[in-house]
Amino acid sequence: MASKNTTLIFSIALNGYQIRYRRHLESQRRYAEKMGYEYIVVEKPWVTNLGAECCWLKLYLLRAALTAGYQYVLFVDADAYIQNDCPELTSLVKPDKFLFMAKGYSGKLNSGVMLMKSCPESIAWLDQIINAIHEPVSDIDTVGWGENGHVIHFAKGCDGLEVINEKWNNTRSEQCEDYIRHFNYGPMKSSFLDIIFHRIVFKFSKLMLRCNLNKKSEMAEKLKKVQERIPILFNRVISEYKVFS
Repeated sequence: MASKNTTLIFSIALNGYQIRYRRHLESQRRYAEKMGYEYIVVEKPWVTNLGAECCWLKLYLLRAALTAGYQYVLFVDADAYIQNDCPELTSLVKPDKFLFMAKGYSGKLNSGVMLMKSCPESIAWLDQIINAIHEPVSDIDTVGWGENGHVIHFAKGCDGLEVINEKWNNTRSEQCEDYIRHFNYGPMKSSFLDIIFHRIVFKFSKLMLRCNLNKKSEMAEKLKKVQERIPILFNRVISEYKVFS
């Protein structure tokens, strides 16, 4: 079993996600305790001026955790439920790989579950994305909001990527015998409450960033605002959560 001193699991639950996905976050905590991993959920600040775009924070925190001494770091979205029979993370590890991700219901990589290994290559890969936040990616890669499109783009041709079984990030089907069931904005998010909740979050994001999140002509402007605000949020978070420093 991996030591809690070398493996970290973390999630980000801001802007109401702390409340809506409390049960999912508790499943993540139980799994971490069972396996002996360290676990942290970022719940402060409760509200950000980025709305849904605060998801970019995961890249900064992944990099911080990997450079803080953790050998393996797993990021899990707040709306992802880890099943009781989920295996150890070491079952995914391959010696020549540093990034482990599954494809979502769209057939593209889904960044809601990301396992990374600490090595110079993983830090360089994260730096590539972070340095390119202000640059829109192609229509083939984009998902319209958030960092997932950039992750898809920079994962192309990445020798360190291992595409793992969708059981580790099931966004497709309730019939799947999964390890992690991810109720993202897709087939798995079908409840009326979730649909209303996410509409509110996205309207709030539009208001905070003063732009249409789905309008291509405003994408570059939005990304510049994200690039300006994310470091400020990151600095606030690492002052609250010392595991990242």
